[in-house]
Amino acid sequence: MTARRRGRAARVEVVEAERAAVNRLPTIQHGLQPMRAVSDDALERIHQASLDILQEVGIEFRDDVALGQWRAAGADVKGQRVRIEGDLLMSLVANAPAAFDLASRNPDHRFRMALDTMLFGTMQGPPYVRTLDGERRYSTLQDLDDFHKLTQMSPGLHIAGGFTCEPTDVAVPWRHLSINHSSLVHTDLPYFGLTTGQERAADSIAMAEIAHGRDLMDESVVIMGHVSGNSPLVWDSTMLEGLRAYALAGQGVLVSPFVLAAANTPADVAATVAQLNAEALAGLAYAQLVRPGAKVIYGQYTVSVSMRSGAPMSGMPEASLMNLLIGQLARRYGLPWRVTAAQASSKVFDAQSGYESATAMMGGAAAGANLMLHAAGWDEAGLVNCFAKFVADAEQNLLVAKFVEGVSFERFDEALEAVRRIGPGGHYLGDPFTLAHFRDAFIDPELLDYLSYEQWAALGSKDMTARAREKARAMLAAYEAPPLDPAVREALDAFVARRREEIDPEVR
Repeated sequence: MTARRRGRAARVEVVEAERAAVNRLPTIQHGLQPMRAVSDDALERIHQASLDILQEVGIEFRDDVALGQWRAAGADVKGQRVRIEGDLLMSLVANAPAAFDLASRNPDHRFRMALDTMLFGTMQGPPYVRTLDGERRYSTLQDLDDFHKLTQMSPGLHIAGGFTCEPTDVAVPWRHLSINHSSLVHTDLPYFGLTTGQERAADSIAMAEIAHGRDLMDESVVIMGHVSGNSPLVWDSTMLEGLRAYALAGQGVLVSPFVLAAANTPADVAATVAQLNAEALAGLAYAQLVRPGAKVIYGQYTVSVSMRSGAPMSGMPEASLMNLLIGQLARRYGLPWRVTAAQASSKVFDAQSGYESATAMMGGAAAGANLMLHAAGWDEAGLVNCFAKFVADAEQNLLVAKFVEGVSFERFDEALEAVRRIGPGGHYLGDPFTLAHFRDAFIDPELLDYLSYEQWAALGSKDMTARAREKARAMLAAYEAPPLDPAVREALDAFVARRREEIDPEVR
């Protein structure tokens, strides 16, 4: 081997070693100005329409505790219908913090949720997976463990999904215990717990406290609850019980109306957002009734519906426009907000899946989203978490982050000196500036293929899905569990065992 070849081989080994290390993205700072969909006057029309909906039409809170709290606060409560006057609503929303910290037992994994930051979280909730052999089947606890391992190994993910897939081989009443246990054992990231009722929310928070300690939870969010509304204009008791548990524990609450535009909202972009905004504001305000200063995120899941099939359509321009509007509204209220990131309606990880996810991701990035949720794995309108797509999406997050950070002038003058050195007709490959900065000047993704056809063919003619499956297998093989105090692991195991004894496993 020549010296030149040995040198190239050494450089390749260094690059591959760096790629093997999990150099997780820090909190991403928005360096771009968020795109606006409408003028301030038009945005005010939507805001006022939302207030009118809540005051004139009202919203249902199907929960006796919440109804009593709204009545005591001065809202007009008749049956389950709550009508909220605009000043009362906005005075409550004003109590929500504009920023808060997320932390975990790993001090290196501390992130900031704020109006000028972005974080990535995984997919949540699918009952099916597409395996590394391409099979679509019900998901299991082993699948959940593997997704948590991939989350831990992925530099482009900040928040573990918790219920990244449903472990359908675990009895439903016990499932939340397995989900929290898997999150806490296989990752050391902030994560999502369960919110489906008081009992499951309380168990989630108790397990988080075992792993992290009350002191850390008093100062930071280590676990978040994803609370979904029922459009049109309903908050039910199951979700409200979960909201109360997380808010009272000082942990994060993601308040998300579930919108299928033209099915449970009007068939109009602006009117859909007006209704969605009314639902979100009512939930955000209620969190402040529960605990003033509750740490909340303005959330939403928004897609349009096919009039031919009735199915949700990911990656559509209308959804991107809605996200732009929601981003403008969230900033008007001073609240961090969430977008559904790498969503796709495609049944497999194919060109449609990539197109849909890329549109949703870049639309959310341009809109200035703060939490890019479902940013790994989503296919089949959220019914499937695809292992190959999971690792491909996680890598795409690195590209989106580089875009969102914007243009840096930190090295501008130094780079211009290289222009003076090289002059006409030269090249920059051996210039000192290039040698010093080529590793981080331009991102070099691993899964996207930039070889010549001949090189690609010589390596097996692997398409994106094959490369992603290969990468996922390698990541799982290289996975090492994050450190966990043996006493903490023992306490978590004992908690799960005790609660399984106490909870009837029959489905209810």
